[in-house]
Amino acid sequence: MPPEAERSNAVTLLDGDLDAMSKNERIKVASEGLYWVANPKDGDGTSFLDEVTALESKQAETLSNTAKELSKFFGVYRQQARGARGKKTQDHFMMVRIKCPAGGRLSSAQWLALDEAADQFADGTLRVTSRQGIQYHRVYGTDLAPMIRHLNRGYRDHGTLGACGDVNRNVMASPMDALDPESEVGGLPLGHAIADELSPKSNAYFQIFMSDEEGRNAGPVHADEPLYGPQYLPRKFKIGIAGWRDNSVDVLTQDVGLVPRDAQGSRFDLYTGGGLGLTHNNPSTAAHVGLYLGSISRDEVVAACRAIVVIQKENGDRKNRKQARWKYTIRRIGTDATKQQLRERFEIDLRDEPAVEIPPLDLHLGWHAQRGGGGYYGISVDSGRIQPKLREALREAVETLSLSVVLTPQQDVVLCDVPDEAKLLEILDRHDVARPDAVSAVRRGAMACPAKPTCGLAMTDAENVLPMYLSAIEEAGLGDTDVVIRMTGCPNNCARPPSAEIGIYGYGKNDHVVLVGGARNGSRLAHVLFERLPGEQMVPALVGLCRAIRDHAAGRPAGDFLHETDPETLRGWVGVDA
Repeated sequence: MPPEAERSNAVTLLDGDLDAMSKNERIKVASEGLYWVANPKDGDGTSFLDEVTALESKQAETLSNTAKELSKFFGVYRQQARGARGKKTQDHFMMVRIKCPAGGRLSSAQWLALDEAADQFADGTLRVTSRQGIQYHRVYGTDLAPMIRHLNRGYRDHGTLGACGDVNRNVMASPMDALDPESEVGGLPLGHAIADELSPKSNAYFQIFMSDEEGRNAGPVHADEPLYGPQYLPRKFKIGIAGWRDNSVDVLTQDVGLVPRDAQGSRFDLYTGGGLGLTHNNPSTAAHVGLYLGSISRDEVVAACRAIVVIQKENGDRKNRKQARWKYTIRRIGTDATKQQLRERFEIDLRDEPAVEIPPLDLHLGWHAQRGGGGYYGISVDSGRIQPKLREALREAVETLSLSVVLTPQQDVVLCDVPDEAKLLEILDRHDVARPDAVSAVRRGAMACPAKPTCGLAMTDAENVLPMYLSAIEEAGLGDTDVVIRMTGCPNNCARPPSAEIGIYGYGKNDHVVLVGGARNGSRLAHVLFERLPGEQMVPALVGLCRAIRDHAAGRPAGDFLHETDPETLRGWVGVDA
């Protein structure tokens, strides 16, 4: 919990003036619904449309600093390549992210449109995110607007709006939803309903990216945000819906987490206040699991999510963005006050009853019978990076067999509505797509964020080095170690290392924090084993940890063994000094 000084200094919409708030808050207000980069009231009148037009016509190579903050609401991050020793180069481009509620289910036509965009506008890869979306990397300024127009035509309307920014992000749901023959929780339609309710409503997105020359105005036609208001949320907000037999969404790490109490999803346990990001050397920041508030009916899920968003909008810290996430707000205002507001102000029938057990993690790989006939088939993707060769295989399978696609929180791909397993496997084998049982256990359970050289927040590599670490583990004869390893290049922890059995995040240019002991079902966070480990020692450390699991776990899940073992003893078994 943040110190009292941090808690008492919060500036909120309820008791603060705009002048006392952060620069980001003033940018949002001045934008009048995300349209103006420099408001005409201040004598300039530069719009986001002006900046996008300058990019498209090569009059500018990247977005301005103010536009960079607004671009996130449109699913766009300004990025700059980094060369040797992390030094920035003059190679400017964007990362573009789609919003994909509940990980799909993507139709054949939608998947083919997403696939086409990778070659037309990006670096030739599709990257599945840990929130069941897709990112495009190295999108240059001339391609930004054409890409977003393409995605809105072929993928879905407003396909990137709200994928980033101070709003509700992609709503997650179990990939098994609508597929599992043994349950029908309805997480997919519920995820879409929540996403629709909490999406931004300003039409600046349309004005900037979609309308033609004749349809464009000098300002937004409709700038009102009935839910968010002119300042939106203090920070990003995340929601996840677990499955009846699957917690791959890591439900306790969400701002709002929903766990079904039965196989039909008639009632849900409501958790809130989870989140994994932190800041080095700032003890007022920390990873947290969600707090249990009680249970609610399915009919009240959307209203409860909206209510918590409103409470966060009003009470979140608008001055210190490092304290602005809901996980800090609820611990400052208290769970009792939050429950009281839900019941009295928002009339949510929140019941005090014991929580049900958090379901296990499912990777959804291989062949499974599908509800309604046929089957679905999960393919392991290294850190979600779908390279051109795998893209080609997926495209042929989707086109030939008219398949739909679901994206998983483990950054893998599930092909659905498969009429004939043999025909699918023939296509995949012809393209040398590894079958899940041919991928080592340690590799199947691992994932990493993109990190360097594109992400501006990354301190170290992640996706670029994790395969080397996994190969070293396999070469040591430990590839069958059943352990979940997650790695990020900074403590924002996008790939969720704090909830992994072995978690790694960057510290400085070549050091890493190594965590151990998270619960496989996400119900317990990992603790620090090595506070700062040089990159040169990562291979022996990870090999040593896997060897310790093999030699000493005695049948216990890896996370439980690592949690229960004395850290000094464990470091001795690993044999690495730090």
